[in-house]
Amino acid sequence: MKTLRHKAFARLILSYLVSQAGSKVHRVALLVLVYLLTEKALWVSLVLGVQLVGTVVFSPLLSAWADTQDRKRLLVWSDLLRAPLVALIPLLGAKSLPVLLLLVFLVELLRDLHDPIQNAVVPDLVPKEEVDEANSLVLLADRLSEVLFVGVAGVLVAAVGPAFAFYLNAATYLVSGLILMGLPSLKPQRLPKAGFFARVKEGIGHLASHPALRRAVGTLFVAAAFGSVETALGVVLAIKWLGVGSAGFGFMEAAMALGAILGGLALPHLLRRIPRERLFLLGLLLFGIFEASIGAFPFFAWVLPAFFISGFLNMAFIVPARSILQLNTPQEMRGRIFAAFGAVMNAAVLIGTMLGGALEGLIGAPMVFLLAGAMVSLAAGYTLLTGGIPAPRETRQTQEA
Repeated sequence: MKTLRHKAFARLILSYLVSQAGSKVHRVALLVLVYLLTEKALWVSLVLGVQLVGTVVFSPLLSAWADTQDRKRLLVWSDLLRAPLVALIPLLGAKSLPVLLLLVFLVELLRDLHDPIQNAVVPDLVPKEEVDEANSLVLLADRLSEVLFVGVAGVLVAAVGPAFAFYLNAATYLVSGLILMGLPSLKPQRLPKAGFFARVKEGIGHLASHPALRRAVGTLFVAAAFGSVETALGVVLAIKWLGVGSAGFGFMEAAMALGAILGGLALPHLLRRIPRERLFLLGLLLFGIFEASIGAFPFFAWVLPAFFISGFLNMAFIVPARSILQLNTPQEMRGRIFAAFGAVMNAAVLIGTMLGGALEGLIGAPMVFLLAGAMVSLAAGYTLLTGGIPAPRETRQTQEA
């Protein structure tokens, strides 16, 4: 991909791949460690809840401060500081659950600082016409890490125990931070004059008041609140309704990840033919149709290819969504926008996960998939039929010329 010709962006991608390798191992090791220590699913849920609180509550607050700083420095230090905190989990956290929760919370805060900045700096590292391809490559790196490292993580934790996995993760954060030191300075182009809480309000206000952002994020929130039922019910569908067990569920997840990888590779070609705002809505509309089809035809022979196509379509709306956020937001405000966006999306996923779990016992997983997919398509279809999402002013002027 031609975006990798830009050395600074190539550094960003390389650091992301390295840190994601460790993060996937960390996720498996953490859940295994907590369950081995407590033998209670409640503690596993509590750990996940602590991570979610960090994202939903504190990420928008951190980003209001981060938008006034050199983003390169924050990217570097958020990685370097995570290294010792992760290494302390097997040394101190394994001996005290309150200490474990504190360490998990601090690691999550640093992730909530790092991830919105990483998304915010992409337009600073590549030309505007390559933003879509750059976003596609970032998400492609994430999906590749899922395919390559999640399975390895399970084998590694089983073979040598969780402690070694945490040390490995700490090492990847250290290496990632050192790679990021080679980035150019990424200071804000304009320092805001408003106070801290005014900046928090400004970021949320921009997300809510900008026509393109309001329609894109509003549509995606509704879609995520229903479409994310797969997070909770995929394993239930595989074991209870399809009868393919955990191995079949693994094939379903792998099919979705593979579809996402191919989607990431194909997306630059699609974006040359379809405007990103329209592709976002079409991808979401088709994603809903295929999710509904999983419930309508609950047979493994169909569910497997449906998961694959869903993974492909997931990239078709997630990548344009990121570009829409970046290109409709001033450079000095992007960190706050991505933090607010992350908080909104995590809240929607939480709603979908809880909704799916509650409804499964009443109507069964296939019917939940059918209804959820229909709601995703309805949300996208409504936005399409009521004017779609306006393109950035510069893009419209270029098209008119």
